[in-house]
Amino acid sequence: MPTRQERFRGCLLAGAIGDMAGAVVEAESPEYIAATFRSVDDILAVESVPEFSGPAWAAGRFTDDTQMSMCVAEWLLDDDSHSAELLLAKFATAYEPWRRYGPGTAAILQMFARHQADWRQLSTAMLPEGSYGNGSAMRAAPIGLAYSDNLKKAVAVAIESSRPTHSHSLGYQGAVLQSIAVAAAMRSGEFAVDEFLETLRQSLVHFSDLQQDTSPFTRAIAAIESGLRREASCAEMALTLGTGISAIEAVPMAIYCFLRHPHSYADVIHNAIFIGGDTDTIAGMAGAISGASLGADAIPRHWISAIQDAIYPAMTIEAIADRLAAKFPRN
Repeated sequence: MPTRQERFRGCLLAGAIGDMAGAVVEAESPEYIAATFRSVDDILAVESVPEFSGPAWAAGRFTDDTQMSMCVAEWLLDDDSHSAELLLAKFATAYEPWRRYGPGTAAILQMFARHQADWRQLSTAMLPEGSYGNGSAMRAAPIGLAYSDNLKKAVAVAIESSRPTHSHSLGYQGAVLQSIAVAAAMRSGEFAVDEFLETLRQSLVHFSDLQQDTSPFTRAIAAIESGLRREASCAEMALTLGTGISAIEAVPMAIYCFLRHPHSYADVIHNAIFIGGDTDTIAGMAGAISGASLGADAIPRHWISAIQDAIYPAMTIEAIADRLAAKFPRN
C-alpha cells in the first residue's frame, strides 16, 4: 500500500500528466484520436500540434489546469485562513494566457489588477449567476489531499477555492465532488466502490441543506453506479455523462474513468483521453484521483520523463507534494 507521501506525489504528478497528455488532443473527437494515435505513448511522442491561433502547442507542457492546481497547493501551504481573495491574487500573478485559460477565467484574472477591491463581483461580471464550468473542479485535487481526514473541512475549503472564478452553485458542487473524490481515494485501503460513491453523495448534503439543486450531480452518480454494475466502457458512458467543459459533465466522467479502472493509472488516462472532448481536464481530474489512490509508483516512469514544463518540472511538483504532505499529516 502506498505511503501518504507517495499518494500526495502520485496525485499531483498523475493529474499533471493527464493534463499534459490530454492537451495534445483537447477538443478532438474520439474518432480522430483513435485514427491518429494508438496509445498515450504515441500522444506523448508528438513534438507539437497546431493551435487555433498563435504558435504551435509544444507537447510536454501543462495547461491552466495544472497551473491553477499548483496555485491551490501553494495557497494551502501559505495561507491558513484560506482566503478566496488571496487565492485569486495567486491566480492573477501566475496567469499566462498561452496556457489555454477559458475566456471567463481569463477575463477575471485580467480585471483583478484594476478591480482588486471589487474582487467578489468579478466572478459574475460575465455570467450573472456565475460559471459552472469545470475550471474550479480541475484545480481542487490538492484540497482533497490536505483534508482527506476532515471531509467537512474539505467541502468548505473547496467552496472557497471555487468562489473567485466559478460562483454558480453547480460550480461549487463540482469542485467539492472532485476534492472529495481525491480524499476518498486517499483514504482507501481495500477499494470499495459503494463506499466511495456514498462519500460523494454525502458531500452534496451541504448544498441540499441550503435548498440548492443537486439533482444534476445526484443523477450522474446514479448513472455511474449503473454503468459500473453493467461494466460499461468509458466510451459508452461518455454518451451518457458527456465530455464537455461544464462541471456537470467533466467531473462525473473523470470519476467514472477512475472507478472503471481503479487499479491501473495507465488505463485511467488512456480511457479519459480516447473518449475525446475536454481531454486535458477530464484526464487531469481522473489522473489525480487515481494517483491519490495508487501512489506515484503506479505512474509509468517514462510518462514522468515526458514532462517538459519550465515552471513546473516533475521535481518541482514532487517538492510541492512533499511540502503538502508534511503540513497536512494524517489527523
